[in-house]
Amino acid sequence: MLKIKNINFCIKISYNLLKASTFYKSTIFVFLFLVVALIFGSQNSFAQVSKVQDLDDSEFNVNFFDDEDFKDGLNFETEAKINQVYDPFEKVNRKIFIFNDYTDRYFLEPTAKSYRKLIPKLLRQRIRNFFTNIGLPFSVLNSILQGKVENSLANSSTFLINSTIGIGGLFDVAGYKGIRYNQEDFGQTLAVYGVSEGPYLMLPFLGPSNCRDFGGLLANKSIDPLSFNLLKIGGKYDLLYDSIRIGFTTISVIDNREGLIEIIDGVRADSFDPYTTIKSAYNQRRNNEISK
Repeated sequence: MLKIKNINFCIKISYNLLKASTFYKSTIFVFLFLVVALIFGSQNSFAQVSKVQDLDDSEFNVNFFDDEDFKDGLNFETEAKINQVYDPFEKVNRKIFIFNDYTDRYFLEPTAKSYRKLIPKLLRQRIRNFFTNIGLPFSVLNSILQGKVENSLANSSTFLINSTIGIGGLFDVAGYKGIRYNQEDFGQTLAVYGVSEGPYLMLPFLGPSNCRDFGGLLANKSIDPLSFNLLKIGGKYDLLYDSIRIGFTTISVIDNREGLIEIIDGVRADSFDPYTTIKSAYNQRRNNEISK
């Protein structure tokens, strides 16, 4: 009888710990987020935004690798362009690339393909719009720092319109109305002010980068009130619980990887050296973004 009571007590303790854990809360948040997006994504009663449903994936901005930009970056296979990428840490970078590739093949890629199979295309578009929209305030800031007034106004207008009429950014109403903008980040801002890209880096889990872009990423995450928020924007308390922050990050990573399924499959199938292909494509894409 005593053993049974002890077992029941242990079960109750384990359940309470699981219930209170960040992972448990993050999982619940991810599920609720998808449900809410599905509800709004399937609504046809909003006359202002119903036509947006007819847009295909090419009308939506992706934060990580835009499909067309990445494809443009693959049209380089010449020795001259390959040699332009400064890669003094190639031996280490290649080892990290192998680790990332292994992680992607056996975890992230299957998850992304399951995500595509289980989540309707319309809902995936809504989720992608949402994450693009919440990143626009930083694009506005960087556009101002770079002196791109028109682009900062276009970013601001898009954010305001999509956050209101577009229901929190789920619908790209501004894009449908013809407002076009370029997304800017701190890495691009540093480039405008003359900071060189530095050595090429292959970051664990994060993928291709360089010293300048990695510094820009750290700056972005440090002041982002939805991330580390080192400047304590919004007060001494974080604007989001850790569970919600992890949930957002999880959905964003999976959604980004889903948008790259065909591209990465093509690189693996057609490229003699995927590491060099991705390195050169990344470098060309970033140079193109900076020059806009």
